[in-house]
Amino acid sequence: MTRDEFIKVYWKQYQLLERDLIQTDEYVSIDKDNYDTFSNQYMKLLLTICSEMDSIAEVLCLMKNDKIPYGIKNKLDALIEEYPKLKSYRVNTRYPYDIKNIAPMVKFSDSISDWWQAYNDIKHRRMATNEGGRYNYTKANLKNVLHAMAALYILNLKLYNSLEGDGKSGDEALISLLFESELKL
Repeated sequence: MTRDEFIKVYWKQYQLLERDLIQTDEYVSIDKDNYDTFSNQYMKLLLTICSEMDSIAEVLCLMKNDKIPYGIKNKLDALIEEYPKLKSYRVNTRYPYDIKNIAPMVKFSDSISDWWQAYNDIKHRRMATNEGGRYNYTKANLKNVLHAMAALYILNLKLYNSLEGDGKSGDEALISLLFESELKL
């Protein structure tokens, strides 16, 4: 895959998901005070974002190995072995959202991240009640969607930087409307 192919196939999908998340700001401000707000739109976004993240993790694993590990935890473990700083990356949202230091993959070294567990609970056990007595679909909230989106952004950048070629579009093509382009450690 070339960088231009990546932009057509993966980055374009990222941009569509990012646009859909930003559009939710018209109804629920993207702000920490609204992290627990859940909705059907957030559910749709979380399911799609995590599916896309799994696909990109698989592509990254294939670039380094002929075997694809089963499950996101194993895929990310393989990626963390290859890119040790991956779990430490942090992103900040752009103004006007002002949410700092989102570290979406920090828990993947020990267990599965909260937002990935929420994805699995929604995907497989949506109507089950959780420890708080609430249905699992309530985990389709702003915080989980935003953290999943941050993880997808990081993996997109990692994949793009792993590819050969300059790309006709150049690095400016990877501008996020939601996240600052500089990853933090």
